[in-house]
Amino acid sequence: MDSEIVKNLQRTNHNYFLTRENSEEFILKHGVIRMEAEQVTKKVWDRFVKEGALDESRINKRILESWYMCKKSGVNPFNGRGTKVLADKELELRKRENSLLLEIASPFIENLQKMFRKTNSNLLLIDKDGYVLKVAGNKQSKQKASEINFIEGVQWTEDLVGTNAIGTTLRTGEPITIIGAEHFSIASQNWACSAAPIHDEEGKLMGVLDVSSPLTSCQHEHMLGGVVATAYAIEHQWQKKMKEEEIELLHYALDCKDENKPYILFNRRNKIIYTSPFLRDKISIHSLTISSLQEEGYTLSRKDPIVASTNTYEIGYYAEVSKIQKKKPLNERKERSSFRFEGVQGESQVFKDVLDQIKKAAPTDIPVHIYGETGTGKELAARTLHENSERSDGPFVPINCGAVPEDLLESELFGYGAGAFTGAKRNGYEGKLLQANKGTLFLDEIGEIPLKMQIALLRVLQEKRVTPLASKESCPIDIRLISATNENIHDLIEKGRFRSDLYYRIFVYSLSLPSLQERKEDIPAFISSFCKEHSWNVQWNEEHLEIFQSHDWPGNIRELHNTLERIRIHFKSQVPSPLELSSLIREERSLLLPQKKKEEKEEKTLSFRETVEAERIKTALATAGGNVSKASSLAGIPRSTFYRKIKKYKL
Repeated sequence: MDSEIVKNLQRTNHNYFLTRENSEEFILKHGVIRMEAEQVTKKVWDRFVKEGALDESRINKRILESWYMCKKSGVNPFNGRGTKVLADKELELRKRENSLLLEIASPFIENLQKMFRKTNSNLLLIDKDGYVLKVAGNKQSKQKASEINFIEGVQWTEDLVGTNAIGTTLRTGEPITIIGAEHFSIASQNWACSAAPIHDEEGKLMGVLDVSSPLTSCQHEHMLGGVVATAYAIEHQWQKKMKEEEIELLHYALDCKDENKPYILFNRRNKIIYTSPFLRDKISIHSLTISSLQEEGYTLSRKDPIVASTNTYEIGYYAEVSKIQKKKPLNERKERSSFRFEGVQGESQVFKDVLDQIKKAAPTDIPVHIYGETGTGKELAARTLHENSERSDGPFVPINCGAVPEDLLESELFGYGAGAFTGAKRNGYEGKLLQANKGTLFLDEIGEIPLKMQIALLRVLQEKRVTPLASKESCPIDIRLISATNENIHDLIEKGRFRSDLYYRIFVYSLSLPSLQERKEDIPAFISSFCKEHSWNVQWNEEHLEIFQSHDWPGNIRELHNTLERIRIHFKSQVPSPLELSSLIREERSLLLPQKKKEEKEEKTLSFRETVEAERIKTALATAGGNVSKASSLAGIPRSTFYRKIKKYKL
């Protein structure tokens, strides 16, 4: 190994020293020497891309398998620029999730940067998913890298940019150098890159360290040795830090005053570090995990996180433990004495059929999907399902997915940990999924959930666990899901706006709510209910009710209630005349029509037959002095039809 590498590593103040005496042993053990194949030429690459032909004896086996994989998966060899880049907010979240890795690795990266200062190299720290967390280098080298979008926040994996040191290391878990035309995509072929994996104390991959240099100024014979040695030093420091954290957690336990309470201390990896004396005889610290605790019927209530004494990052958490009674099977539970419905039932058979479906579905725990136009009472149907279920003592948590801005919907659903983003609540936020635990979650307008979030929701429903944003803790949940939409889900699937696998998860039992037009015989009951609720003592006659029932009510129950509210405000304890009522509803509808449609209606001319009919109705109204009942008799037209004709001819 180059003496300058050893010298720089020895300057670190992190209690790890790679000496000249142990460097050869280190190199042999970790396989950092790369001499088994000649460097690939542009000609070899060109022939493989165009013809698929390759002399396999003249190329490193890892590069060989990567090329074939890239070709098979359709990676564009003539591009290779970074395309998947995190937004600033997402990158900040990634950095917070990897804050300790960044803190430990940064001093080592600075030392390695000094060693390569004459080569215009960039040093990069990448997380386990391939996202670049940190780029260290001079202004000139960073500018050159930015030309191919090789910047902080970019995801640099084989499937996105082709064979490259970072992506290949992520896939294989091995250190590697890739030079020039060994890169599968042309954008990276002016670079030489060396990368090495970084593992945690359990041997799990948590990131990659990379040095990338322009071909014109690189010293690639020294790059891989320096990168591997530095990655190993970072691992050593990480392990030391984990031991320090464990000792600090044990000190916390010894200082804890709640010895008579059942509680457990966990480290950042959800591993049990300490159990309180109250639990020690019942629970073995060595054989238990969170999942095994839950299987044994214990529930964990996580309290405030435990923060390192020297910093602000979380090193573990304290959780109180309680035993829960398992639910009896459905067939052993007591039957409810009566079915509860808080809305207006009315007389229509179509809605009686819907209530019958709700009665059948409510006692079960299956997902229910409700379809209905705006204003048909989807949330009321969902509440009725909840209130007549075995979960009625638990929470009913509704959320209108279409009313929450897309960038806030994820945190609203899944919640977030402390300090997740600027403006976040100090102690984090328990999302709707966790709020609904042991109860019912109602997702109204579920078709508005973005595709990326649909994947996360599907995973939660399958695994029955949710991980809040910026949190490493996965929390178990027990919810019943009720969803609703006023759109055709099949159409959304065909348009690529809704995932079919999520559809099959939520569309187990469906309810279709009728529009108000389909249940017009229930309108008098809705009017009576509204008057009773608002202590509005007015008398509606048959002619008034016929006017209400002759209207098509495209806004359904909500539009009917809004109209009644306006009448109550305007006429107070009086009722409008039938003509006033008809005019009021007609005017309201004209306000709701788009201007273009209004103009089209105004410009439409009547046929000869329609002109004659309009004159006959106009004459009858004049003769009857505006009395619609008399006018309809004079014209020989049924009263309900007469009202529609008045509206049609704008009389």
